[in-house]
Amino acid sequence: MRRIQKLIKVLLPLAFGIGIVWFILQKVDMQLLFDTIKSGIDWFWVTISWFFALAANVIRGIRWRQQLRTVGVNPSLHVMSISFFGNYGMNLVFPRLGEFWRCNYIAQNNGKPFSTIAGTILSERLCDMLCSASIILLTLVLEGKVLLKFFFDDGSKAEAIEAAGGTMKAETASTVPAWLWVLVVLVVLLIVLWIFRPKLKRMSFYQKFVSIGSNMWKGFLSLKDLPNIWSYIGWSAVIWFFYFLNTLTQFYFFDFTSHLGILACLSVFVMGTMSQLLPIQGGLGAWQAMVIFALLQYGIDNQHAIVFAVVAWSIEQAFVLLMGLYAFVAVAFKKNNPK
Repeated sequence: MRRIQKLIKVLLPLAFGIGIVWFILQKVDMQLLFDTIKSGIDWFWVTISWFFALAANVIRGIRWRQQLRTVGVNPSLHVMSISFFGNYGMNLVFPRLGEFWRCNYIAQNNGKPFSTIAGTILSERLCDMLCSASIILLTLVLEGKVLLKFFFDDGSKAEAIEAAGGTMKAETASTVPAWLWVLVVLVVLLIVLWIFRPKLKRMSFYQKFVSIGSNMWKGFLSLKDLPNIWSYIGWSAVIWFFYFLNTLTQFYFFDFTSHLGILACLSVFVMGTMSQLLPIQGGLGAWQAMVIFALLQYGIDNQHAIVFAVVAWSIEQAFVLLMGLYAFVAVAFKKNNPK
């Protein structure tokens, strides 16, 4: 029964993502898609994009090694890089399993308990959450209309997923600013939680939620033990800057998006990042739908928005696959040829 449940957890998200992509592809001009693949891609910029993706993964290894050193583990840069290549390669098949593979690989490679290595993951992931949250807030300030329209204009979301009917309308259905609705909902929610807090404290889900929050906070506080916290913060900023540059170079893959500027890239980057929150292999389907929505806001027509989402995602996942294969081959070679 457990095997069946695990299989369902893998296949269900994958089927969901494939379903969204299939639905989107029903609306695309296949001739335009094939022509773009055949002769409409600037492979110079693809190479630059892959470089930024590679650099970001290597730097993630450098940053994580700072934490591992505090628990007496000091792997080589090559080992750290392989851990992340394998991490993302594994996630292409089994969502969220990559982190487990990464911890197990480092633990076995350095003769340390798995739990010791896994304990460093929490603060690392929390740091990434803070970085992504900061970028989302920046986007809300600079281009908030795009994000708020996605979350509060159901008509626009449906149109983005269907990718039909021309560019988006500039106005929303409600005359009340979307940010005001967000504020009202948050205030009401806080009031309700305050009134019912005695009952909530006795509920198991509340206790579990508080426990998770407490562990995340402890993980965050553990960063203070790093010998050079500012170096860790600096590497984190570089990682996310390279992620952003990776998205920016994707615009130059195609002539029809090469004119888009930094703000458009910021919106696409944030939408793509949020799609990764779903437990779907490589954000399949969700990434395409959200990126299509963002591109439509900047005057890219439906057909070209779909082509961008499908081709750019495929190119980037091909890189992830290649790096994953390299990692798995390197690990297998080392096992068969131990020193």
